Amino acid sequence: MELLSHAVIRVPIDGLRPHPRNYRSHPEDQLAHIARSIELHGFYRNIVVARDHTILAGHGVVAAARTIGIEEVPVIRLDLGPDDPRAYQLLAGDNETSNLAEVDDRVLTELLRELAAVDVDLLLSTGYDETQLAALALTTRPRSELRDLSEAGEWLGLPGFEAEPATPQISVKFDSPEDRDRFWKEVLGGQRMSKKVGEVWTCYWPERGLNDLASVRFEDRADWAPADA
Repeated sequence: MELLSHAVIRVPIDGLRPHPRNYRSHPEDQLAHIARSIELHGFYRNIVVARDHTILAGHGVVAAARTIGIEEVPVIRLDLGPDDPRAYQLLAGDNETSNLAEVDDRVLTELLRELAAVDVDLLLSTGYDETQLAALALTTRPRSELRDLSEAGEWLGLPGFEAEPATPQISVKFDSPEDRDRFWKEVLGGQRMSKKVGEVWTCYWPERGLNDLASVRFEDRADWAPADA
């Protein structure tokens, strides 16, 4: 079978128009990645148009090029009308065949991790930002390795995900509400306690809410008032 070859020509970008049957939209974050790719690597994706310069493939590339002020773009012009069945075939095929590919998320994560290690700004043009990459890493690792998004970002070495130092906590138990109130007022300058377990009062520093209702003795409700109430 003889394969067709097509010449690439350069045309004014204002002479191109989107296909009226195009069903894909391109949000700003995607256009930012495509635009950065154009700036770094030029036009390595084909923009394909019908004979009247209606876009059949490359709507996102054209839209991104407009955002960075490019006035002329390379295109392949086919001798097809925009409503030709083959034009519809090309429009759908260009959009959908990539969805049939299978992705090894772990390999992708490692590739992007190495890229971010060189310079996190290099992620722009890959389709991923720091948060998206951390989420990808989280889904490709078991919970025993990465427990949450913060750990994933720290493992990737991304800025803004460094582990925060743990806040020191003190747990103090008292024999009576009076001892508790004296400690809060004279030592810590606070008034709130957390709970009473049996005959023992427990308070925390920093203060925290009543997040353990199973241990709260509601029959002693009067004892929960601040010392100077």
